[in-house]
Amino acid sequence: MPSYVVEVATEQGIERYPFTLDDDRVLRPQVVQVLEELRQRGVVLKGHRDDELGVYWGGQEVDQSLRLSELGLSPSRPLELRMRPRQDTTPAGVSDGSMPRGVLASLVLGYTGGFIAWIVSGWWTDTNAVVPNYVRLDQLTMLTLGACVGAAVLAGAALRTRGSVLLAAAAGAVLGGVAAAIGAAVSLLLPPAVSLRAFMLVRIAGWALTAGLAAVSIASYTRRPSLRLLGESAGLGLVAGALGGVIFALPGPSDFWQALAFCAVGAAVGVAACGPALWRAPALIEAWRPRVPGVLTLREWPLHEGESTTLSGASLGCPDGHLALYPPPAGAIVGGRSVTEPTYLAGASDVAIGEDHYYVRAMGGEG
Repeated sequence: MPSYVVEVATEQGIERYPFTLDDDRVLRPQVVQVLEELRQRGVVLKGHRDDELGVYWGGQEVDQSLRLSELGLSPSRPLELRMRPRQDTTPAGVSDGSMPRGVLASLVLGYTGGFIAWIVSGWWTDTNAVVPNYVRLDQLTMLTLGACVGAAVLAGAALRTRGSVLLAAAAGAVLGGVAAAIGAAVSLLLPPAVSLRAFMLVRIAGWALTAGLAAVSIASYTRRPSLRLLGESAGLGLVAGALGGVIFALPGPSDFWQALAFCAVGAAVGVAACGPALWRAPALIEAWRPRVPGVLTLREWPLHEGESTTLSGASLGCPDGHLALYPPPAGAIVGGRSVTEPTYLAGASDVAIGEDHYYVRAMGGEG
């Protein structure tokens, strides 16, 4: 690994230190390690309280989310570290407008659960001894859809928050399956269809009820579900189910429309179950990853009003709508600046604690 000369701007002037950097690793975590070593040597970068760290090579700022080899850097020139005004001026408590990645992950996982349910439900058509009539077939099909979607969505949510994936998958299968089966059973109480139009309406209402109950049931598997969030999940689930019922009853290639209906309802139920708790949260915490994280590598926590969470020995709380970081005894690095005392975070902040670093951003939600 090559040795770079690192120039840092301090109150005493420019100081130079040699550091060994790996060309095949992302730059950002290596810079965090450099800052930690400089802090242990008593070197403090020159800058204001709200400034953030910039990395420069040849006078040009470089993208810290890329590898040194991708940036085309070499030890022929020093690597410069200096504080600069924060580019993100979003005030605390105001959303930056971007959709939480966990919502997109839930959509993908719900879609996957719906597709698996469609494959499994195809087996029921050849089990007349187990499924004697279409009523039982519908109930078993809806139970399968709710169980597969619930297991996939809650397993993904547990993975994102570093919870028990197996426990969450089992809970999702039970909650989603039972709720969908109840919805299918209750839909039998609807007036019997006497025409094609009436049949379509009954079918759509049955799917809406099934998806709505499944969504609210899956969403209830949280630390503190609120009536507002559950109501939003139920409403989204009802709309998704109605759409699925329309697709399911379309004329033409029935297998195609059924597959599309299962996948669409699964994706929408995933969003309905997990979305409100994420986009209504006052703040989100994301474990930092280079570039765009994948569905299975995403680590993300919602932080609600009055709650606190532990991050690598530090504590992050949300009292009175503000994001407050309580660093560990060894301190933390916020936006490239070392902090050892409790501090409020701006609308979006990079927080490094030891070798772990996080992206904290305000969402503007009400918890």
